Amino acid sequence: MFKTHGFSNLKLMVLTFLKTTFNINNYNHAVPACLAPPLQFGFYHKTCPQFPEIVKSVVTKEFELNPTNAAPQLRLFFHDCFVQGCDASVLLNSTKVNQAEKDASNNFSLGNFFVIDEVKEQLEKVCPGVVSCADILALVAVYSIKAAGGPLYEIELGRRDSLTSYAPSAETYLPASSLNVSGLLEDLQTVGLDEVDLVALSGAHTIGQAHCSSIINRLYPHVDSQYPKYYSKQLVANCTDNGYLKLPNYDNNTQFFNDPVTPLQFDNQYFKNLKENLGLFTTDKSLFNDERTKKLVETFASNQDAFFKQFGISLRKMGKIGVLTGAQGQIRNQCWVRNSHNVDPALDPTSLDFVS
Repeated sequence: MFKTHGFSNLKLMVLTFLKTTFNINNYNHAVPACLAPPLQFGFYHKTCPQFPEIVKSVVTKEFELNPTNAAPQLRLFFHDCFVQGCDASVLLNSTKVNQAEKDASNNFSLGNFFVIDEVKEQLEKVCPGVVSCADILALVAVYSIKAAGGPLYEIELGRRDSLTSYAPSAETYLPASSLNVSGLLEDLQTVGLDEVDLVALSGAHTIGQAHCSSIINRLYPHVDSQYPKYYSKQLVANCTDNGYLKLPNYDNNTQFFNDPVTPLQFDNQYFKNLKENLGLFTTDKSLFNDERTKKLVETFASNQDAFFKQFGISLRKMGKIGVLTGAQGQIRNQCWVRNSHNVDPALDPTSLDFVS
């Protein structure tokens, strides 16, 4: 779910670059604590009442075909919100003149865009031009949690879709799996989240899979001694040829579950794993090693209901980061491309050769 600690100056440089180069004068990455964006429950109750049922149907179908589908659909929402806000910028395709977020180096493992496209296609048949791709991301995320055995969370809707998407933003703002708690909190606090949100949202790692590149810092040049021996042997064997790790020739195609105990179930097993040193990433193990977050890990490990409740609160909080509402942005007709009637020809997909 979750670049290296101490990028504050770089973030400012990237933000200045984006503003000056692409004339982004209203970039709103962080949500001031004093503001509450005008999202609401039941936003589409009158304009598109079929929305929840369509999402439920598509997500359920894909989960039944492959239970691992729930995690990447939840992950898309995370990766969207932490970069430029929850505005579906992660869904836009790159063009010949601009590399979009989805093609950033640290988004190489994103997938299941086809699920969002399928939901959008069905919605355009019954409610054309009504439901934003940003809200589809949000509702697909909560129904994916439900499909994996978690609660069905209510979440406010009313987001609109961004006109912009830039790979440098993703490479700067997405927290890296190699960060410790201090680095994570530095990143999360810029978008209005705190240590409680950090621990709760990290619980999304109770489902999903990881690549070798995400844990290479814990395997090379020395295997992290905090891994149990049987677990580290398994990881090294999966990520190398004949048990030997020689950079850069580690296997980045191999995937393994974040939670080796109940990998397809949205539950509190992730926190129990942290207590047994089975946290896969540096970000995971640091939660139990840091006094600021250790007690929360222990609470969620012993009380699944407490985890479920806080996860819902933190997910809704995250879902309000940098949203576009009212007349801002647009409602895309297709989630991977801006509408063709933009005033600015640089944003008009008919004027550019888009990368499919």
